[in-house]
Amino acid sequence: MAQEQIWTELVKQAQKGRKEDMNKLAREAEGRLCAYIYRVTLNYDFTQDMSQEVLLQMVKSLHQLKSVESFWPWLYRIAQNKIQEHYKAKYKKSPAYGSAFYKNFLSQRAKYHQEDGLSHLLQKELSKKVVLAMKQMKRQYRAVLSLRCFEQLSYSEIAVAMDCSEVRARILFYRAKQALKKQLTHQGLKKGFLLVCLGLFGRLTAPAGAATTTVTASSVKVGVITAIIATAGTNMGIATVTATAVGLATMGGISVLHEAPLPERSEVKSINYTTQLRDTSQGPTSNLSKGAYEQWFSCPDGIDGPLFMRMQRWDAKQTNKLCVWLENDEGNYYYYCTDDKVYINNYRLFWSSLRVRRLPTDTADFTNFLSEIEGDLSGVEYTRDCQTGLLTSALDDRFDEARNFRTDYNYNTLNERLFEYDWPEDIPVIDERDRMHKRGWTYFRINGEINNQTISATGQIPFVYNASKEHPAWMRLTIGNELEIMDCNDGACLRRVDGTVIAVYPAGTFFKGLLRPWMGMHTIDIIRRDATRRRVAFRTRPAKNEEDVIVRVYYEDNRNNTELVYGIDMENDIIEDIRFEVRNRIIGSIVFSYLQDIEQAGDEFIEPAISQSPEVPIRPGVGILWLVDLAQGNLGM
Repeated sequence: MAQEQIWTELVKQAQKGRKEDMNKLAREAEGRLCAYIYRVTLNYDFTQDMSQEVLLQMVKSLHQLKSVESFWPWLYRIAQNKIQEHYKAKYKKSPAYGSAFYKNFLSQRAKYHQEDGLSHLLQKELSKKVVLAMKQMKRQYRAVLSLRCFEQLSYSEIAVAMDCSEVRARILFYRAKQALKKQLTHQGLKKGFLLVCLGLFGRLTAPAGAATTTVTASSVKVGVITAIIATAGTNMGIATVTATAVGLATMGGISVLHEAPLPERSEVKSINYTTQLRDTSQGPTSNLSKGAYEQWFSCPDGIDGPLFMRMQRWDAKQTNKLCVWLENDEGNYYYYCTDDKVYINNYRLFWSSLRVRRLPTDTADFTNFLSEIEGDLSGVEYTRDCQTGLLTSALDDRFDEARNFRTDYNYNTLNERLFEYDWPEDIPVIDERDRMHKRGWTYFRINGEINNQTISATGQIPFVYNASKEHPAWMRLTIGNELEIMDCNDGACLRRVDGTVIAVYPAGTFFKGLLRPWMGMHTIDIIRRDATRRRVAFRTRPAKNEEDVIVRVYYEDNRNNTELVYGIDMENDIIEDIRFEVRNRIIGSIVFSYLQDIEQAGDEFIEPAISQSPEVPIRPGVGILWLVDLAQGNLGM
């Protein structure tokens, strides 16, 4: 007779009111019930008391059970209700974390298992990490994971047990799974070990004499629709769970699903990783920064387009959330936990060390060049995917307080809602933006002289992604009485002042080496990354006023050594001026000015129109080197 039929017959007999049948049902059910309560609460003493309460309620209410096939969902619902009632009445957050909690867990678990052949496994680091990860989870999440993975209930049965709809049950399980992945990552375990860790936790908490727990890939699937619904209601969700199974391995009867292949660089839409930063204020010693920084990037138009960024600062042990930065399509937000306020700033985030912000999608050549310029992070070992070139992991051994800190890079796993403003309405918001940043865009002028030729320009610049749709970047720049540069959404061109077109380029060509704040990085990083793309050296230092930063870009060729010296206003995230030097001689400079008020702007701020001509082929741009050609007088040649 199948196991389910045995239980059905046992329940039917107990419902007839015979005392010996009821007692047998209680004895048989106690083991599974205790395991479930223990997995949800992780408290042995509480489990013993609560299981007796639940069994007593079962005896009193069994006659009300209409479908004996629903016995287990019904019993788990009783347990769930009593657990919730207890914690509502006597809720007190347990201080048992870290190694102390784990030792307590081992002593409690020994009461379940005296000699089961797992004592050697319990001492291993993996068991500790899994238990501590589960400890960080919500009880509701542990409950739905237990019902699905260990009790092997269907989602309709879980809905009965948790007194919710089947859709809600699927969503809860999805979110529980994603939360566990995150906690396992904080413990230094790859998300690909999810099934291993679930199976191990099941074995560690199983009743004595129970069969080996097997957690299969099918048991943790929820479907694409559920994933979409789930992420629509959470800011920290994962977009889909459609990872392709590459193969299955087996470890002690536990099925392991391998992670899907990494996307091609051009297919990356989002990035997530957690890293430690050095506290530069402490000098050259290996001290942790103020904590671990979990970072998310979203690239709605592809990895080479604008970026949205969210960064959560944790304490050094990654147990408490601290301040948060959010830079999305509307603004730059900073949540300061100390005074519980949100600040809106003019500037995008930059590293206080003034190092260039790097991305896991940067190519090996790009990263190596940056390391040549700024020096490498000694003590950090990076691993790249041999097919895509994307970073997959990093092992950081620089800090005594966090030995072997592991970073795993995750791609295309986030929902766009993560980048929406999501702080409560009653939190004070301090808007520190100036008028043009509040507006989201402005007009600008450039004036100066290079090689005794007057330089003048007018243009429009958006500060955020949303503004770039209605107020895109454009520029009309005149060089002396001979040449004119035009750049807008329709394209870019270099022409003579009489209208003769010399060359046509892709749109945005002449904004390379200039500010582009709508791209999602601080101007200081945009310029230096532009230089790195052309393998042009640079040096960064604070200005004398200690508020601005000077970036000196060096270009050497067989004829001339050219330097571009940028003055960057860090607070307002804009270029103030650029000085041009050729063969160690200053040959000119240009100054940028930005209109706070645009009501009086004249006809000079009219977007140029560029008509495409099939007779003039489109040339590839040269990036930041167009400014070098400007300094050397080579434009138009």
